[in-house]
Amino acid sequence: MLVNKIEIYNFRNYENLECEFGKGINFIVGENAKGKTNLVEAIATLNSARSFRTSEASEMIKEGANELKIHAKITNGPKTKLIDIEINKKGKKVRINNEVCKRISNLNSLLKVYTFTPKDTLLLKGAPKDRRNYLNQIISQNSPTYLRNLIQYEKLLKERNDALKEFKVNKVLIEILKNQLISLSWVIFNERADFIAKLNKILEKLYPEISLTKEVLKVKYLPIYDFADKEEYINNLKKEFDEVEDEELLKKTTLIGVHKEDFSVYLGQKNIAKYGSQGENRMAVLVLKLAPYFIRDEVDNPGIVILDDVLSELDKNHEENLLNYLEKMNQVFITNTEKSEFYRKNYYIVEENKIHQED
Repeated sequence: MLVNKIEIYNFRNYENLECEFGKGINFIVGENAKGKTNLVEAIATLNSARSFRTSEASEMIKEGANELKIHAKITNGPKTKLIDIEINKKGKKVRINNEVCKRISNLNSLLKVYTFTPKDTLLLKGAPKDRRNYLNQIISQNSPTYLRNLIQYEKLLKERNDALKEFKVNKVLIEILKNQLISLSWVIFNERADFIAKLNKILEKLYPEISLTKEVLKVKYLPIYDFADKEEYINNLKKEFDEVEDEELLKKTTLIGVHKEDFSVYLGQKNIAKYGSQGENRMAVLVLKLAPYFIRDEVDNPGIVILDDVLSELDKNHEENLLNYLEKMNQVFITNTEKSEFYRKNYYIVEENKIHQED
């Protein structure tokens, strides 16, 4: 899919903005705090009606306005789709080709978006929750089944945690919910393991190409239990739950499950989070964010890539190499404070809440 045109109303600093984009790299340039990131945030919102910057959708609404609107035209060859998103303090409305979209998650399969932002550089050194969110978001884009299982797991987890908080705990209900969580854990574990195996195959080639080194980047999955046999996995997880039963009743929360899993990343034999330099961490995260672009079931629908402030800490060799590589991709949006000496076309200049194209 390509984002051909977007119109935004009362989005962040923009009251009314209309812009058309092309295939390949779209370079968005302007001074800081002028609206570059706001523009790519609006584009990314087409994927899920959610922001990659905040969990509060109302924060995207321009100050003083009651709601924001986004209208976009996206194409895949001769196929055209129109997306309309309205967000106010009461909720969200999404329409695809003027028909109400009952499941906002349907946007995921329509337009896949892969983002890199400055805050992502903390992915490997940050909390395990951030890395799980990365896995969940990326796998969900390509697997509606995974998304449904994950949503169901989170509902069961909340129900069990609420039950553990009751003054008089219903142990029968706790046991039933435990067994349901364990069954879903097995399914989610397998999808995560399968995705990471595919990811590592991509990283084996992608990291050397982007980093200009011969080193290999690899993700090491850290599951609750790493058993290929379903019966063994379930039995061991049940034993683990039995061992923490008293502690769960005391702390009134579910202490184990796939919602506690993590992964680590190695450059050769080195754990990057612990021993990698700032540059190695940044490069590793960039490649991790790009790699899922190549893991997809639909060959003819690769999605789009958004890179916010990606060039600021790259030397000239890596900047030129990255831009040359990105030109091979379907559609890419890059924000930067200045033009690149290695790229000559498709520039969009942001000035005082307005944007104009400059060849």
